Amino acid sequence: MKPHNAENERLKRRYFAYLREAKRYSEASVDMVAKALHRFETYARMRDFKAFHIEQTIAFKRHLSEQISAQTGARF
Repeated sequence: MKPHNAENERLKRRYFAYLREAKRYSEASVDMVAKALHRFETYARMRDFKAFHIEQTIAFKRHLSEQISAQTGARF
């Protein structure tokens, strides 16, 4: 698996700047968005965002629901 996708990184950088400046998100909020996007990218094997399909998000949501919480030990 690739460590990162350069085009995705450029898009994410612009999106994070938008969240900070236009939406006035705090750094902590932007960090949470970054973490969530990284989790999705890892699941999608760093595919280009341009090749996005809605089925990926449905499968990712299903994948998340099968995960077990580290804090509680319960499913999400």
